[in-house]
Amino acid sequence: MDRDRFIQLSATIRVLEKKLLTKADLDRLVESRDLDEALRLLGDTVYQREIAKLERPQDYEIALKHEKLRFLEEIIGYTPDRRIVDLVALKYYYHNIKVIVKEEITGDDLSSLYIEFGDFNLARLREEIATGKQISQVDNYFEVAHATYESYKETHDAQLIDIEIDKIYFNKLKKLSQDLKLDFVTEYIEDLVDFSNIKTVLRCQKQGRDIEFFKKAIIDGGNIPKEKLAEYFNQKIDGNSNLFKTTKFYKTIKPGIEYFNETGSLAKYEKLRDNYFIDRIKETKKLTYGPEIVMAYIIAKEIEVKNLRIILVSKLNGLSSSFIRERLRDSYV
Repeated sequence: MDRDRFIQLSATIRVLEKKLLTKADLDRLVESRDLDEALRLLGDTVYQREIAKLERPQDYEIALKHEKLRFLEEIIGYTPDRRIVDLVALKYYYHNIKVIVKEEITGDDLSSLYIEFGDFNLARLREEIATGKQISQVDNYFEVAHATYESYKETHDAQLIDIEIDKIYFNKLKKLSQDLKLDFVTEYIEDLVDFSNIKTVLRCQKQGRDIEFFKKAIIDGGNIPKEKLAEYFNQKIDGNSNLFKTTKFYKTIKPGIEYFNETGSLAKYEKLRDNYFIDRIKETKKLTYGPEIVMAYIIAKEIEVKNLRIILVSKLNGLSSSFIRERLRDSYV
């Protein structure tokens, strides 16, 4: 990849980064009296435009969703290589495929769950799945959705929908990583796979799943070999487990594993995972220009939106500031 093509966009990203919410901004939101006040405080930020459109404060999720899609579309319009955006944005495409399959299975209208942006032709894919006939050869999304739907009809295990589509999604990420030949991207994908696989081990153990189901759920491409994951499937995994003791993120997720064993909740594990990635993308601040800066900004923005969702849903439900702080991710700026 020609890094020089990202000189101008990197400069633009450095300007956009100044609009990200700081820790002080998040603190003010956490300490706000209620949902109304939190939304008023956001009126001085880039979220103002979408918040002003809301008919009710309780509809804040609409504003967060629209702002996230707006910034992704903005970056797609700027970037000289769409693949950098796809590394983060593809998960929304595959999320839509999951929703389409579940919609077909249940017969329910799940329109509110769709995330429409970019060149993902949602209407076409919904029609293709409803009729069972492929209309366009532009992408392989019909093949993914149709194969998953047929697999469900054989097993009637709804959890396999997420598993099969996630595997295809991660394979797509790995292919992008191989094409881009960027160390930062390769390491990011490998870490993402490892975090996902460790989470799968914990979930399968908690649900009492057998080893065959577990093997279907494991994703290739991480630093922890599949064989090692299978070896530890029937062992209790604690904070000092040799399963992940040699990984770069061992010290980061150790408290999350211990919390899971105490409570059965993955909330802390997921928070620590996000904080790990925030620390990793902060390394790109040392770069003058390059595709890594674009990717880091997209990840930072997504975690910012996640933080806002945590704050706003907590304010809606009258939860305490201390409760909110325990769940907030670190800020990139």
